[in-house]
Amino acid sequence: MASEDLTVRINGVSSHVDNNGAAANTSLSVFYQGFHLLVDAGNGVEESIKKGASSGKYLPDAILITHARRYHISDLPALIRENAKVYCTPECNQQIARELQSSLPTSSSSSSSSSLFSPINPGTPFEVGPFSVISIAADNAGDEPGLPGSVIYIIKAGARKIVAGWDFLKLLTPDESILWNPDLLVLGTETYNDHPSTGMISVTEAYNIVRRWNAKLCYIVHYSGEKDREDAKNQWHRGPEGPLSADELQKAIDDHLQVSGREGKFVIKVAKEGMTWRPQDVVEEEEEGPTGPRIEVDALDQHIFSIEKMQDGKVALSVEDNINSLTTEFVNPKFEGSNNSLHGDGVKSMMMKGPELYLSVSGNAVRINITKGKKPVFAEDLHVSEKDSKRIIRYLQENFAA
Repeated sequence: MASEDLTVRINGVSSHVDNNGAAANTSLSVFYQGFHLLVDAGNGVEESIKKGASSGKYLPDAILITHARRYHISDLPALIRENAKVYCTPECNQQIARELQSSLPTSSSSSSSSSLFSPINPGTPFEVGPFSVISIAADNAGDEPGLPGSVIYIIKAGARKIVAGWDFLKLLTPDESILWNPDLLVLGTETYNDHPSTGMISVTEAYNIVRRWNAKLCYIVHYSGEKDREDAKNQWHRGPEGPLSADELQKAIDDHLQVSGREGKFVIKVAKEGMTWRPQDVVEEEEEGPTGPRIEVDALDQHIFSIEKMQDGKVALSVEDNINSLTTEFVNPKFEGSNNSLHGDGVKSMMMKGPELYLSVSGNAVRINITKGKKPVFAEDLHVSEKDSKRIIRYLQENFAA
């Protein structure tokens, strides 16, 4: 894959509630093709990046800012290098100017520090070095007023997708499909239990987001748990009643996923300052050996689908997104190797005949057409990775070829 040299470093995980200057606030760096992209530059981030630098160079080539609360921007003046750009919304730019105007360096080409900033519009992609980036507008209003212009970021490096999402209570977008299937999701969760007054999601809400966005790996940052103390007043409450240590939080997450994590499909880790992630760290499935009677595939849009050859000779197909789920059985499955397609007849009952299936694989698209009579039940082209396309073809050949 083209993103073999991709590395993500967690520069800080701390919430402003428990920081007290002792640890770096939430931030990450993405390194790709020799380019250093930094997300947020709050308290302690400069020192953390220095510690993680393998050489004398540590300053970022570009900086993304999610919002302008001081504990996410205080190290910005020290981290801006010559010709480096800071990307944020116009509202965020104005807030930074008010907070840090006296300490921001002036550009060599302008007497105003505003030339350091490149404005972004939520939902509009933009390029930063080798990265393609999209920001999503976020609401972080809790007990304190929210900051207009706050965002989270989707960062694409080659075929890989990283989501940096903290300090939000909800996202201001009608369509979350763009967040589907990230390789790495970094979520900020101020508490374990739901406390909207913090202006942030909780670990409990993160469970739903990980499933809704189909994130295989999620790092949790920004946790303090202080607001969970309020839950001790409720005699019916059964969750944590105060801050958990990192190990205690990890155990609570593991216990939850053991019950509801779909057989290890989802992994959530409590992040620590200085930890790194690389795509090659992910254990890939072995390509050798039979695929077995069932295959599950994550499409590159918002769908998951599975095909299963059942012991009674039927084939079952399931398709789901973050809202709907469809499972249908078919009889007499027939494989056509010339066009890598599978056809299944409808199951007959006393009163009627069930829908028919026509599935085909062409390039990196899987066409699924389920019809009942002339009425389509499901008809879409689902885009998959090149690896999954080959895996599906191999599965069809092994299980349904005559």
